Amino acid sequence: MFGFILRRLAVAIPTLLLLIVLSFLLMHAAPGGPFTQERALPPQIIANLNAKYGLDEPLWRQIVNYVWGIVAHFDFGPSFVYPDRTVNQIIAAGFPVTLTYGGIAFVAAVVVGVSLGVTAAIRQNTWVDYLAVGTSIGAQVLPNFVMAPILVLVFTLWLGWLPGGGWGGPIFWIMPVVALSTSFMASIARITRSSMLEVLGSNHIRTARAKGLSESKVILRHALKPALLPVISYLGPAFVTMITGSVVVDIYFSTGGIGRSFVDSALNRDYAVMMGITILVGALTILFSLVVDVLYAWIDPKIRY
Repeated sequence: MFGFILRRLAVAIPTLLLLIVLSFLLMHAAPGGPFTQERALPPQIIANLNAKYGLDEPLWRQIVNYVWGIVAHFDFGPSFVYPDRTVNQIIAAGFPVTLTYGGIAFVAAVVVGVSLGVTAAIRQNTWVDYLAVGTSIGAQVLPNFVMAPILVLVFTLWLGWLPGGGWGGPIFWIMPVVALSTSFMASIARITRSSMLEVLGSNHIRTARAKGLSESKVILRHALKPALLPVISYLGPAFVTMITGSVVVDIYFSTGGIGRSFVDSALNRDYAVMMGITILVGALTILFSLVVDVLYAWIDPKIRY
């Protein structure tokens, strides 16, 4: 198992370095620059700004300095738009918010989605199955950019039960969590139901039932674990998507997460912040893909070979 993890790390680390270099090259190739404005600045000011941020150096040296700053010091550099703030400070201000509501949304989506999927598979072609499938389909057709304004309209403007924006205590978490988790919950429920139905029809489940095991033991000990394999493969990127925030959630609920910071950096041409958030999302994607691989190998030892 340890050798399996080392092999995955040997792939993940070069992939992350390649991601950093490609992100830097793509930002450098984008039209305009971080100091491009509607009203052009004098050439001397542009030259001074480029010298201050090291943009007048050769491209290869800029890449080496940027990669070294991240690898050695985990430093994404200063913001081009906010001279008194670094990219690390901007991410540190927004990421805990998105991590909070994203983590809660992930747990809620997994618990509800897996429960719905398992229940629907066990009670196939009954009213319980139809209700679970109908709930999943209804949640699937209401993505967060539709769910968010509906929640604000109903629970804030009509009923006045929940605050429509801001960030504070747990009462502020409810609508962002619901808006972010519903579509993921629906996907998890559908994948779990399909996988569970396939596993319940396999030979080892028939053998377990023939030995006289109770239905709860058959489900929990023999069916659930292999049925979760396709679910786990989906949870890796889904978890990254949720904990790195949603632009829609940040905008509608004014949470102050990094999703809004990413949009603002694109509009303001703050390329340093854009690259920092892009690399953060990419690094988390690579990390949780590694976690998914390890979980796969733990559940099914054949994967290690």
